[in-house]
Amino acid sequence: MTNTKVPGAMTREMVMVHTAFRREFGFMPELVHGVFEGDRHRAEIISDHIELISSVLHRHHHGEDMHIWPRLLERCPEEILPLVHGMEGHHEKIAAYGEDLTKQIAAWRTDAGVAHRDAVLHTLEDLLPILTEHLGMEERFVLPLIEKHISADEWDGMVAEGAGETPPEQLPLMFGIIMYEGAPSAVQDALNNIPEEARPVITEAAPRLYGDYAERVYGTRTPPFGSSRARTKVS
Repeated sequence: MTNTKVPGAMTREMVMVHTAFRREFGFMPELVHGVFEGDRHRAEIISDHIELISSVLHRHHHGEDMHIWPRLLERCPEEILPLVHGMEGHHEKIAAYGEDLTKQIAAWRTDAGVAHRDAVLHTLEDLLPILTEHLGMEERFVLPLIEKHISADEWDGMVAEGAGETPPEQLPLMFGIIMYEGAPSAVQDALNNIPEEARPVITEAAPRLYGDYAERVYGTRTPPFGSSRARTKVS
């Protein structure tokens, strides 16, 4: 199957998205642990953050389930069969943790209590190892198959569907989150998926909006890169 994208473009885009997930999810336990009992305003900010990033992850995995795994099973079954069911199993576990988080966050919002906060914290700590393993396996084993067996049009269709499911007012911020640690080539690959007339707006607005967002969530417009330190449980 001929792929008209620049070689490696789909891999670069996926790795950039994964890097954003590692960063944002990786710092969540510390953010949650740092909310004092009764601080409902701060609990609301962190709850909104968790729900936003979780919704992006859900759409990302839904796109893979609908567009990637079925095509790989059809086109390279011997290579993907040992992997795909395990990857889909990861998706199911991650989705289950997401459902738990939705319920726990709703409870935490009501009182910003320590018990509700710690329930959110423990679920995040349980989620992170599975999510980290999943992203690593996908990059190591699945992305080479995507580059080989998924066409540019099919990839762009998945990206467009995910963008279409995102509230329009959130799109520039989503680009800012994803682009923050992205290599210039990966950022350009992602920009190539949107209408040309919109690219200057996204290029200008996305970093500014993520800076505003990061300042509210992290207390700085330039949070540490996700690869800058190892993740440990918050005690």
